[in-house]
Amino acid sequence: MTTYETVLKGCTPEPLMNYLKALGILRLVAEQRDPNAQGCWREGTFVLRSVLDEQALVGFFSDDYRPSPVFAPWNGDSGFLTDVGTSFETINRIRELPNTRGDILKTTVNQIDQVDILKRFKEVREKEKYLRKDKEKLKNQKKTFPEDKAEDLREAAKVVKEIKNTILGNVRNSFPDEVVQWIDACLSLTADGFLSAPLLGVGGLDGRLEFSTNFLSNVLDFFDLASRERCSWIENALYASDGMRLIPTSIGQFAPGRIGGPNGTQGFEGSSSVNPLDFILMIEGAMLFTGSVSRKLCSGSASKSLFPFTVYSAAVGCSMGGLKDSKEARGEVWLPLWSRFARIEEISQILKEGRAELGGKQASSSVDVARSIASLGVDRGIQSFVRFGFLKRNGKAFLATPLGSFNVHARSETGLLLEIDPWLNRFRRAAADENAPPRFGSALRRIESAIFDYCQYGGARRFSEILCSLGQAERELSAGEKFRNEKGIRPIGNLSPEWLHAVSDNSPEFEMALALSGIYDPEFKVGSLRSNLEPVGVERRGGAFVNWAEKDRAVVWKSTNLITNMVAVLERRILDGKRKGCERLPLAFRSSASLEAISRFLSGDTDDGRIEELLWGLTLVKQPSIGPSSRHLPAQAVDPLPRSFALLKLLLLPGPIRSPAGPVSVRMEPRVFPLLRAGRLDEACAIASRRLRASGLVPMTAEREGFRKTMSERTWGDADPLRLAAALLIPVSEGDVTALGRLVLRPTAISKTTAV
Repeated sequence: MTTYETVLKGCTPEPLMNYLKALGILRLVAEQRDPNAQGCWREGTFVLRSVLDEQALVGFFSDDYRPSPVFAPWNGDSGFLTDVGTSFETINRIRELPNTRGDILKTTVNQIDQVDILKRFKEVREKEKYLRKDKEKLKNQKKTFPEDKAEDLREAAKVVKEIKNTILGNVRNSFPDEVVQWIDACLSLTADGFLSAPLLGVGGLDGRLEFSTNFLSNVLDFFDLASRERCSWIENALYASDGMRLIPTSIGQFAPGRIGGPNGTQGFEGSSSVNPLDFILMIEGAMLFTGSVSRKLCSGSASKSLFPFTVYSAAVGCSMGGLKDSKEARGEVWLPLWSRFARIEEISQILKEGRAELGGKQASSSVDVARSIASLGVDRGIQSFVRFGFLKRNGKAFLATPLGSFNVHARSETGLLLEIDPWLNRFRRAAADENAPPRFGSALRRIESAIFDYCQYGGARRFSEILCSLGQAERELSAGEKFRNEKGIRPIGNLSPEWLHAVSDNSPEFEMALALSGIYDPEFKVGSLRSNLEPVGVERRGGAFVNWAEKDRAVVWKSTNLITNMVAVLERRILDGKRKGCERLPLAFRSSASLEAISRFLSGDTDDGRIEELLWGLTLVKQPSIGPSSRHLPAQAVDPLPRSFALLKLLLLPGPIRSPAGPVSVRMEPRVFPLLRAGRLDEACAIASRRLRASGLVPMTAEREGFRKTMSERTWGDADPLRLAAALLIPVSEGDVTALGRLVLRPTAISKTTAV
């Protein structure tokens, strides 16, 4: 049998109405005409493969389409709980419908009419409605609502809920599957009752718009059209043809551009205009998104179901206004786009499973979905997702707002994020508290945005932003003792060394931050460098123990610039080492920076802010005993390096210096720091020179022709003294110590000069 590939120009990923319409067309053709029909997305348009060509497809919807039974007797505007209004008239029109194509609609209405409890439901709802109006009236008059009436209102509301659940249960258990399908798309049964699907509002309601009666009304209008006009509607809905006048009717949240309102068209106010068949086919497609009680909305919320690819909103990866918008949002839905032809059974299975998993659990937020996609938690040949957020417009109405697309790419490093999940879940709950200081909400949004961006675009730079955002959150917590104690949030534990490779971008900023973050005391009398940044427990022999240490006053890092903080850390570590009787300076390291990177730092060619952010992040990572090797440069390659740095750095090595005469211990001269702060570089270097000479290491003097001139012009005065003092904290490798020695010591003293 000949098959045709029909491009449906009226079916695009955006707006939401057009996406659902594509699924509705595929479903109806497969169920009512061609069981082998298939569909796929190609260049932003839906393509249908079936035995129907373009004209035959129009003929099918014009003459053979049988609408699905879409009824919601639990809703007040469904037409079953009132004797007046357009919804009541719509249901009556169905009761009198002569067209055989609507037989299933008539049959379903008759079945619903036989549900005895509906009459009781109508009576109680009217009582509740009357009491609510009376309460609102007294409130406007600033009068007190009588307690007996308040009790009646509470009882009526309780009964309404109980009866509503009973109606839903009766209909779901006794009605045919084709009737139950709409219920399962709107609501999902849990141990705590029914949970609404954000895709279909609140149980099939969007503000004052009741989807089922609007669908049925449009179906009846469609049937009443003359054949020629009906075909015009169909061609416009399927192929986006011109020449069809849109009709003012309610569209709800599904097509924000057609919803009307101020500035919706020419003039001051526009009405909602749409092709009614668009709404019909959209509802037919939405019926594929049925919920499942086996999947929970989030970890720890037992009794809440998850609808296909539907999650909580997060203000990431889009221009959503922020935390307020995400809190008021009804949720998000991620709609899959697939490039190979698939039958309706395959698509239905994908949607029923809603397979976006993270660590063996269903994804619960947009960030989780992004991680799931990046870690191949979503399969079945899906090439991308289009993301919609149900954002509050006004009153109780929402809009399905496009939030962008997300391509499916594997990012191997996303597995590392599992290490932070326990901490991040606690921090997320704490930051979401309405009484939490805003800075913690900002820190959370930065973390989630960084994770989302990495999952979408990849790259070491974006992964390092995740680590930097974690460091920023840790920094905020370090200054929020009351908040972290109340919420029980511990410091971020030691992340695995694999993080170092994931975030390494080979920049001098990363090189220096990594070297600084690995500074520690091999005698374990002084804490690691992290203890100088925030009040955490010091490193213990045999491993690291990380917890808040409120009584430890080793913290010297303040809200000032990087240079000032580095100098403060260096002085504090020297002081603590002396006070606690350390045999060596507590400046041992696991990684070192190259002299080239230090030279750039001294000349101001590095980003100090980036170094600081990376430093806070890298202190959270457990570095191996031997870190990444540094680049060792020959002496001639570091000529731009100030000789004053080389001279002073030899006083600040974590161990003795090997020389031809044996190991040489150089005592540190604390006097150099006040001099460097005062800008008196010459005096600081003179003290260092004397200290080296006293230790048996002879600095170069005027004995070498022209050296005194070179030293005075090229060394002592060519570096910013305060920045140079900060650079003295940066670890250098043993090989680079030799290079530094060649710059300032006599050759006989440096033939084997290294730090032990």
